[in-house]
This record gives sequence, C-alpha cells and structure tokens, in this order.
Amino acid sequence: MKVGVIGLGLMGSGMARRLGVAGHELAVYNRSRQKAEAFSKISRLAASPKELAGWCDVVITVVTDFDAAIDVLTGPEGVAASQNRPIVADASTIAPSQSEQLAQELKKHGIEMLGMPVMGGPAAAETGELIPMVAGSKAAFEKARPVIEALGKQVFYIGEKAGTANAVKLALNMNIALIATAVSEGITLARGCDIDPAVFIRILNSTYFRTGLSEKKGPKMVAGDFEPSFHLKNMLKDLELATGTAQAKGITIPATSAVQQMFRAASNSGFSEQDYTAICAFLARINGMGK
Repeated sequence: MKVGVIGLGLMGSGMARRLGVAGHELAVYNRSRQKAEAFSKISRLAASPKELAGWCDVVITVVTDFDAAIDVLTGPEGVAASQNRPIVADASTIAPSQSEQLAQELKKHGIEMLGMPVMGGPAAAETGELIPMVAGSKAAFEKARPVIEALGKQVFYIGEKAGTANAVKLALNMNIALIATAVSEGITLARGCDIDPAVFIRILNSTYFRTGLSEKKGPKMVAGDFEPSFHLKNMLKDLELATGTAQAKGITIPATSAVQQMFRAASNSGFSEQDYTAICAFLARINGMGK
C-alpha cells in the first residue's frame, strides 16, 4: 500500500523505517525538513500534509499533541485539504475527547480516522513489535490492517467508538509512570539506608514482582543512565491527559494525581528532556543524594 507518515520524531522515524522494510511505498512529512531528508533514499518527501495525502492510501500521524494533530490534519495545508481521501491512523497520544473531535472533523471531509495509539518504544517500532490499539470504523480498520500489522506483533481492535483506544493508552501509560516511580522510590530508600541500589534491583528482578521496566530500565536507573527512549516531558503530558480525562468523567485516580505532580516538579527542575525514568534522579536530588 501507499503509506504516508507525518511526524518523524523518535516513534515516527521508527515506524517509517519499518514500513519501508515491510515493502510498503512510503512518503514522509515533517515540519523540520532536515528530519525528512534522512528518509530521501527510501521514501517520497512531501512538502506538506496535503501533498502527502494526495498520494497515499493510508496516512499515519505521530505528532506531539492535539494542536499539532489539528494542524497537520485539518489545517489549510492539512490532509483534509487534499482531493484524495486516505484513511488516517492517528498514533499521537491525545485525550479520548480530542481523538473523537479529530475523527468528527475529518468525517466532515469524507475521511475515516482510526485512533491508533501504540505501546512500545522506537526500537519496537523499527522491528515491527509495537502493540497498536485501534478504535474507529471496522471497515476502515480492515482496509488499513496490512499497514497496521506491519507495525505490530499484536493488534487490538477496541471498537467503533472514537477515543476508546486513547483511553486505554492513557491507562497503560499511567501504569508505566507509577511503576517507574515505585522503582525509583525503592532505589532511593536503598541509597538512604546505605545499601547498593543495584542489590535492590537484582532482588526485585528475581521475584514475581519484577516488570519489564525493572528488568530493562532498573540497572540504567541505578547507573544514572537516562538516555531518552520516551522523554519525561511527554510522560508528564500523558499524565496530565489522564488526570484531565478522569476529572471530566468524575473519576478519582489519587495515586496518578500525586505522580503527575512529581513529574511536573521534575520537569520544572530540568529533567524534561531526559528519559521518563529520570524521576529517579529527581528524587535523588530532592533527598540530597545527587546534583
């Protein structure tokens, strides 16, 4: 299929490379032209989302937030301005209500949108091991399935209702943030008791309570390695979306609300561009254990 990718950050770049390897014809667009030029050998370079959409069967958007999604999809040079009507699969992490609004706006232009947030990082994107969660028209999903399955080892179709996949995505990212915080506080307590935190991590990872995060990220957290696979500022954004969604639904999620405040403080303290597990470094700093 002819596939376009709009947004070439860490995740979008991985998706684009994977789709090229999987044999789909590829076009890319990024607001910063320099990032797009890195794909010149394997894809078309579009000058605008409108131009990209004119050539594609499926357009995948992976942008920072709702404002960026509105711009690339329904702006003057957006996908909806094209005479073509591709299926849009929006992989941006936005609120359920925002995804629903996008779907409604695109429908006015005769374009079907699938909400398609994914679990997994840039490395998983490149190897086709993401876990896409999809909501929207079942017919559109079936048409786009070959593209979606090229990205994911397991695909979950949530249902027809727009926004539901985004709600699941926020619930999952809440869990990641809480787990990262719990591991960070364990490391902090071990350090405060003059115990090598690497011992804590090794013991944790030998128990039933180990997680993929504690196994893959735990040793890096102890070593102070916070090279980002997912920026702390983006996790903060997702926590704010989750707490905002809960508030709109009249739901209380007190642990997430507390962790959201911790991530806000960490972001304001200079950790925003580091990995989300740098919440560990923030805790070390406020406890006088590090810079």
